[in-house]
Amino acid sequence: MFGLGFAVQRFRPLGERALAQLSGLAVDILLPSYLFFTTATSPILESSSAAPVMIGLGIVVPLCNYGLATLALRPSRVAKGQRSAFRFSIVVANTAFLGIPICEALFGPVGAVYAVLYDFGTTLVTMSLGIWELNGGHLRDWRPLVVTPLIWSVLLGLAWAWTGWQFPTWLARPFSTLGGASLPLALLVGGAHVGNIQLSGFSGWRQLAGLTVTRMFVAPLVVGSALTVLGWRDLSMGVAVVESAMPVGLTAAILAKSCGADAEFAASAILWSTLAAMVSLPLVAILLA
Repeated sequence: MFGLGFAVQRFRPLGERALAQLSGLAVDILLPSYLFFTTATSPILESSSAAPVMIGLGIVVPLCNYGLATLALRPSRVAKGQRSAFRFSIVVANTAFLGIPICEALFGPVGAVYAVLYDFGTTLVTMSLGIWELNGGHLRDWRPLVVTPLIWSVLLGLAWAWTGWQFPTWLARPFSTLGGASLPLALLVGGAHVGNIQLSGFSGWRQLAGLTVTRMFVAPLVVGSALTVLGWRDLSMGVAVVESAMPVGLTAAILAKSCGADAEFAASAILWSTLAAMVSLPLVAILLA
């Protein structure tokens, strides 16, 4: 579905408004509905006890990636004006549009819940260290973290599950139908967003290669190796490794532009890291199998 969305946007492009509306439908309605239902009907102890672990991993892994990005600056010959976009692009991964559906496909519904919790931790880093990196020491408003429907849907689902109430059959059917549509649509919209990126005359191929290798291959290898050494071989480890292998987040170019960083470089990073993911993600899935 991701490849289909990319192809459609390249050859029969959707308008900016239509793409924004589809994104809103996926992120604000379909995915939250699916996650609420999944969390409310999943084993409560497993989901709730994993929350601090997954949020913690979502914070620690991007912080480690910031260190990897800093180490990659010199060998990648990143110019001073590109450094903030370079580091930010390695820190911010596509853990929502791409990560949640892939974790659901690999690990089942509980994997999707774990992925949302991980994404919440990553968002904390993005809105603090990430914006600080792009903005030269100024932090963005934290209100988007409080009102995001994805995390609230999981919290409400956990609250429902704690009550022990049986989910009514008449209500379960429409939620199940929404769940069947939400993940494919999220992949479709994510692919369309990448296909919407227009590049013109970009020449920083050495820098882009260094970023792609660091983001797509080095980061998941370091995370997987560290968790294996620590003896961490459960579902949370699998989700963390898969999420760490995601390409550059779709918001990287938008935030870079709004903060005055190199938005064209960030857009290139999104496109080429996503293309590289077609090779790297199957390898990660095979290694975790």
